Amino acid sequence: MRIKAKTAGISFFILMLGGILISMAADYWATEGSKDPLKYTDGEFAGENNPADIRGSYSMDDVHNAFDIPVETLTAAFGLSHEENPGSIQIKLFEEIFGIVDGKEIGTDSMRYFVALYKGLPYVAEEGTALLKPAISILRKEGSMTDEELSLAAENAVSLETAEINETATEDHDDTVLMEIKGKTMFSELYDWGLSKEDVEKILSMPAGARTMSVRDFCIANGIEFSTVKEPLQELLDNL
Repeated sequence: MRIKAKTAGISFFILMLGGILISMAADYWATEGSKDPLKYTDGEFAGENNPADIRGSYSMDDVHNAFDIPVETLTAAFGLSHEENPGSIQIKLFEEIFGIVDGKEIGTDSMRYFVALYKGLPYVAEEGTALLKPAISILRKEGSMTDEELSLAAENAVSLETAEINETATEDHDDTVLMEIKGKTMFSELYDWGLSKEDVEKILSMPAGARTMSVRDFCIANGIEFSTVKEPLQELLDNL
């Protein structure tokens, strides 16, 4: 029996469409621009978003939407809190911003690793992947990983001080990501970089100022020599 070309074409289209609909129903179909990561398919975390599928095209906002981690936390972990629009920073820019630091890489896989540790999700980082020290400070306070996982991440963490930051990788990149205390440095920046309020107040010998107040303005208002506060605070940051 002969099948007309027109009939065959219609049949092929129906079969193809049916295959796509079945794939979509099974949660396997995804467009190239999708910002919905694949999910764990079995085990304790079945149905949860898998950080292994975080792609370089994801922005900080996309990671926040997929894993419910505040953008402020994500940007602080990677020293990018003071970008003009941090939520729009794409993860693939990490390779340009940081690259190789002390023989280790701060890149897209670093975000996967951080998210997994923060959420307590299973993930094996690629060889050579590292986190920045501010990320370790955040994980120590807020993460859901085991002590062993935190210890391993901390051992391989690298400092922003030794990173050759590419300041043109993002628009209006601010040099405060170097964790260098300057006259305009605010208390909120100290906390974002990993210092605790107790650490800061111990050096000040009094309660700290508002988060949006600069350390220098606080010193002037309280009759404190800025340099006597700046140097010990910088030493704490350098040793994070």
